[in-house]
Amino acid sequence: MFSDEEMSARAKARLANGSLPPELDSPEKWPEPMQAEWGNDQGAKFAAIHRDQYFDGLKRIRAAIDSFRPDAVIIFGDDQYECFREDLVPAYCVFVGDKFLTKPYLRARGLGGDTLNIWHDPFDLVLENDGAPEIAKFLVNALLGEGFDPAYSYSLPHQEYLGHAFANTLLYLDHERKGWPYPIIPFAINAYGSALIRAKGGLVGGNDPAPGNREPDPPGPTPRRCFELGRAIGRMLLASPWRVALVASASFSHGFLTEKNHHLYPDLEADLARFTELKSGNYMAWRDLELSALEDSGQHELVNWCPMIGAMEEAGQKPTYCEFLQSFLMNSNKCVAIIPPAGEAQ
Repeated sequence: MFSDEEMSARAKARLANGSLPPELDSPEKWPEPMQAEWGNDQGAKFAAIHRDQYFDGLKRIRAAIDSFRPDAVIIFGDDQYECFREDLVPAYCVFVGDKFLTKPYLRARGLGGDTLNIWHDPFDLVLENDGAPEIAKFLVNALLGEGFDPAYSYSLPHQEYLGHAFANTLLYLDHERKGWPYPIIPFAINAYGSALIRAKGGLVGGNDPAPGNREPDPPGPTPRRCFELGRAIGRMLLASPWRVALVASASFSHGFLTEKNHHLYPDLEADLARFTELKSGNYMAWRDLELSALEDSGQHELVNWCPMIGAMEEAGQKPTYCEFLQSFLMNSNKCVAIIPPAGEAQ
């Protein structure tokens, strides 16, 4: 989303490296909506439309957050072999700190500054955000009292910057460059589970992502566990003296995770089902999802949404704005939603 050159890069790379099966090895063989997105410019026109739609949604979300004036923002984000590595892989971890650093372009292609971004930022840009350690420790203590066992850390293992899920969330929610004044609580989740270590944060699909290590890793936490975790968070925050916003930082299904689509395009049917449930406030349908079903549809990162949705179930809050942004070519379908407390401006 932050680079025109990167928007359809995954599809271009698959065409270039010859890793697609014969039935998909040229754009003329792709699903018709994907062909339309590709057009005669390799997706450049559609990429601009897709970004504008997404940023319009984010603008509405940012306005809702600004109106709410939170004391802290909890961001639920996956870790892709950034802080969770071979030495320790918790189901989820609350990071507790006064300050957090992000390096938004750390994972950009080549890691050498060869990819321009739409803000013309220097490739090595580092941003600093305030944390909310008092609220974070309250959260950990309260969850322990509710029978959950969250990991917590006062430092970031393996790198000094928050993972890209958190960096992207902050970058996109401040895409108009107003500044981000709200303290954050990063809540990292092992969404990639069985593919976390063997793929080492790389692309899944195409060529073998981890030669010599095909055995799956232990799975991540289930949707039900994350949903019930969210319900507990909702209870404790409703009883607390703080105003806290919850943000789920993930697209819906990802093409590079969807094996049944040869890791090329996302699972539109499954994503529309999840969107319909979310928009209608049928949150319990998300609690009852099987982890294997999410993985089959490339929806690994939806476990980032489950705590937020569980909290909304507990609070009785329903979406007032919910939009689905379809894309076959841009790796993932997107969803933007606002689920405010009753009586709050949106």
